[in-house]
Amino acid sequence: MSGRTVFRNTVLGVSAAALLSACSAMPEDLAEIRADINRHAGSLPQEVLKRPLTLEDAVALAVAHNLDARVKVMEEVLAAGKADLSLFAMLPELAAKGNWSKRNPRKATTSKDLSTGTVANYSTGEDSISRTGDLTASWNLVDFGIAMVRADQEEDKMVLAAEKRRRAQHLLIQDVQAAYWKAVINDFANRKFKSLEARLVKSVEDAETAERTKVGDPMQMLGHQRAIVDTMRQIAELQRQTSTAKADLAGLMGVPSSNAFDLAELKDDSFLSVEDPDSTVEAMEATALANRPELKTEEVQFRIDRNDIRTELLKTLPGIGPFMGGHYDSNSFIKYNAWVDAGTHVAWNLVDILTAPKRIGNAQNTAETTRARRLAMGMAVLTQVHVADIQVRHALKEYRLTEQMAAIDRRITGLAAKSKQAGSGSAMEEIKAEASAMLSTLRRFILYSDLQGAKARLKAAQGIDHTPPSETFTDSPPPETTADAAPQSG
Repeated sequence: MSGRTVFRNTVLGVSAAALLSACSAMPEDLAEIRADINRHAGSLPQEVLKRPLTLEDAVALAVAHNLDARVKVMEEVLAAGKADLSLFAMLPELAAKGNWSKRNPRKATTSKDLSTGTVANYSTGEDSISRTGDLTASWNLVDFGIAMVRADQEEDKMVLAAEKRRRAQHLLIQDVQAAYWKAVINDFANRKFKSLEARLVKSVEDAETAERTKVGDPMQMLGHQRAIVDTMRQIAELQRQTSTAKADLAGLMGVPSSNAFDLAELKDDSFLSVEDPDSTVEAMEATALANRPELKTEEVQFRIDRNDIRTELLKTLPGIGPFMGGHYDSNSFIKYNAWVDAGTHVAWNLVDILTAPKRIGNAQNTAETTRARRLAMGMAVLTQVHVADIQVRHALKEYRLTEQMAAIDRRITGLAAKSKQAGSGSAMEEIKAEASAMLSTLRRFILYSDLQGAKARLKAAQGIDHTPPSETFTDSPPPETTADAAPQSG
């Protein structure tokens, strides 16, 4: 066997052993993650999860137990800890030093007279065992100034972490509101369509049989089949849009499984409250410019960058500061074994002076970049407010039209049922009316979900912190009037 073959087999064997050892370690890691997930699930409020969750419950669970939100809170705590630690950098430096040594043979020295060339006898001025100690306090005023600036920057970074947490919470609540309504709608669709689907399939089969046996007009039978199948397809498409919403909601609330909770139940005639935006675009712009976390973040970052300029300027100054210390030396040849000294020290790094223009210019460029980014962010915020406002108004208009259509379809369904009972209508017309009513009701709920998502985006665009939402649903049917006369609710 050649040396190359032996080397190749050895490499393959080592690689296989390493792979097997890695695979054997994976189950333990996965088991640890599973245990952490189980502990997190056990910390959730079970009394809340046992009852049908309202939107307020879902938002409260997400704010308290969302794992990504907890990371943001921990980052804020870390930033606060760093800000506290930065204060200690302003204290004077206090250095303690001790030494013990033994020399054998003892240190012996001599001297030579330069005039006569006479060499003196050897002598010693140190003990064979030496013990020394120093305790010195020093305070560099330039370092103190830089530490003050750094402390201000750490406090600003704490504000940065808080604003990032606020922004994350705004987006979290926005996602929870959208996912909650889609999940509620999906539960309604599954529950309602499950009982209707069998009747729709049977109606299609009856129409096919009538078409083959020529009991009725074949064109009419085919038209009925197409209408029912098309309605079922549209309902399935709407269900697909909401099918993953409950799993998304579970993840947002920090709940490991979507089977661990139920949602409040919608009904066919559930009254969904809607309202027009109560502020002008100009007022919403002012609110956004005052509240958006991103703008506050850029403002704080600009302060940090300006302080970096001050830091670079301070580094060009000479380091000057007082010092005072106590000292001890056990040498028996010294008259005073303990003494105190004090003074002022000066140090100046000339390289810092040479590089100062470059460093200061770079810090200034960084600050100007932040200023430009802040301006761009302000323009983006205003654009987001305008876009979100337009989306809300269009979603509101579309919802009210769909609500009106759903009310008409309910009346048609009622008339079709009465006509069948009176013998003047057919079962096909009744089931077709029920399918259309189901589709329009589902569309109404889907558009209500879109409206709530648009309102959540508008609120997030303004940087408004969370307050308990007022939107809810009751069992009161909506007025069957025109879209313009749709109910207004706070």
